[in-house]
Amino acid sequence: MKWFSVDSVYDSVRPVYRAGKLIGIFTHTIDFERQVLSTNTRDQVLLVVAILMDVYALTVSTRVSYSFSNSILLNVGIYCSVNLGIIISLSISLCNRFVVGRMFRMFKTLDGVDQILKRDGYRLNHQLNHLLSCIYMAVPILVNFFLMISTFFIVQDQSSQQFTATEMVVFLRSSLVFTIFGSYITVALTTIYMRFRALNKMISEKFPTTRTADPYKHSNSSVTEVGGIVRCIGDIHERLSETIVDFNYCFALQILLMMASAFGYTLFSIFGLIHAFSQVEEDESHQVSMNNMVYGCIYLSFIIQVVVAGSLVTKECKRTVIFVHKAVCYGYYDMPILLQIKFLSQQLRSVAPRVSCLLFDFEWPFLVSVAATLVMHVVILVQFDLSIIANKV
Repeated sequence: MKWFSVDSVYDSVRPVYRAGKLIGIFTHTIDFERQVLSTNTRDQVLLVVAILMDVYALTVSTRVSYSFSNSILLNVGIYCSVNLGIIISLSISLCNRFVVGRMFRMFKTLDGVDQILKRDGYRLNHQLNHLLSCIYMAVPILVNFFLMISTFFIVQDQSSQQFTATEMVVFLRSSLVFTIFGSYITVALTTIYMRFRALNKMISEKFPTTRTADPYKHSNSSVTEVGGIVRCIGDIHERLSETIVDFNYCFALQILLMMASAFGYTLFSIFGLIHAFSQVEEDESHQVSMNNMVYGCIYLSFIIQVVVAGSLVTKECKRTVIFVHKAVCYGYYDMPILLQIKFLSQQLRSVAPRVSCLLFDFEWPFLVSVAATLVMHVVILVQFDLSIIANKV
């Protein structure tokens, strides 16, 4: 079956790419057989339709009243978060159109890395990448459809009854743009991470990287062959570093805006849940707050996925430097080989890119900062809410 025929990095990201193209995230065409990028008339029409749908959704959202609670802070917060999400949905399609060439070059570079690893006997599991793409694609689609059915057809609160079928479709598309593009970003980071792991595995198998390893592990090979392996390692690391730079260039702005929207919506969702359950009488705002909390968890999962995947890529990139230094420490080499490894070490130290989004790098401490900031702002909003209630009394 062609859908499950996976032979390259292009095929492994094909599910998420096709889902994104269906809803207008990607307005270009990738020929998976020839592995070339093109733009045709249908792509131009798709871009125009996607922009019009986002503009229409923003127009509808600005004139809709989100007064499902008696808290002004909550209503204003949800209103601003929803509109910001729609604006980001609009900007994603436009940004992807401007950086499509470099985005495609990133995967072309990864395909070149795969060919080098394949020549050295390391065959990557493209089927695993394809499975992850299918999972990343299916989960947000199913969750969004379930929440749409729950919000507009099961609960049927006052705020959801004011939307027509067309408006529900455009809002669903905006939500899918956010989640599917987040999945695409995570798939791209996972793909880079697996190549760095293969590179580090290659170093550990070719050279001694532990105390217990044979210091003459490479002695069965000639000086020319070992020198070729060292140059190959440097070439692969340089290519993978280029993919990180291309990733930051293509996705940094979108990730920054999406994280701002996800943080704001999660913040007001938590605050709305606290406000709803602090009321004495239960009303429809309880169910609305629960739905908003589910959406908030989806957006929060985007932050967690991107930070975790980005930190793993950065960690593996740093481990390459560590493995090369261990190879120098634990092995005995001829002078020409030792000089090449030292030159490689200098290259790795000078070229050490990190996955980032303009303002900060994706490291594990960033998750702690997000959690602490989220708790702090929830406490501030609750205090403001209590002061407003006290003034009314």
